[in-house]
Amino acid sequence: MFAAAALLLTLPLYPIVMIAIWLEDGRPFFFRHKRETLGGREFNCIKFRSMRKDAEQIKQQLAEQNQADGPQFFMDDDPRLTRVGRFIRRTYIDELPQFWNVLMGDMSVVGPRPSPFSENQFCPPWREARLSVKPGITGLWQVRRTRRQGLDFQEWIRYDIEYVQKASWLLDVRIILETIALVARRAFRP
Repeated sequence: MFAAAALLLTLPLYPIVMIAIWLEDGRPFFFRHKRETLGGREFNCIKFRSMRKDAEQIKQQLAEQNQADGPQFFMDDDPRLTRVGRFIRRTYIDELPQFWNVLMGDMSVVGPRPSPFSENQFCPPWREARLSVKPGITGLWQVRRTRRQGLDFQEWIRYDIEYVQKASWLLDVRIILETIALVARRAFRP
């Protein structure tokens, strides 16, 4: 019900975002990536496209500049992002299509970040814990991580496992409220 309500409320943004993406970098409007859900089943995770069409090729060239530890790729000023992409990422608008994944039963509103098979292989106990629940649009790691160099992956593991161990509707409500506060702070910062 939450996902359906979120989709109805945000649907008016879709044509605006799609036109902005099209004007800057053409189609496609959405980015689909194989991720794993409950039990390791793969699904297509949907987001608004925030990067250039050749982002995967450029990523190979930028590998040495990766600021993330563990399996992720992160750069403060990622040159693969479009201007529209920077805005929709900062405001989390790029995540809105994932509510379709929730309605399809592949994701939950709250849970561990959806990751591809390759990322899930880095720590088997963590993989088993995180794949015992559906991934979420938001979660503990998303709202509490510090991005401290050399500690991001450890925080990711810690918060995913903490969520699985303490999962409850009350924790989900707290995470949703923290997410709303985080989105508001990021949307209105200069």
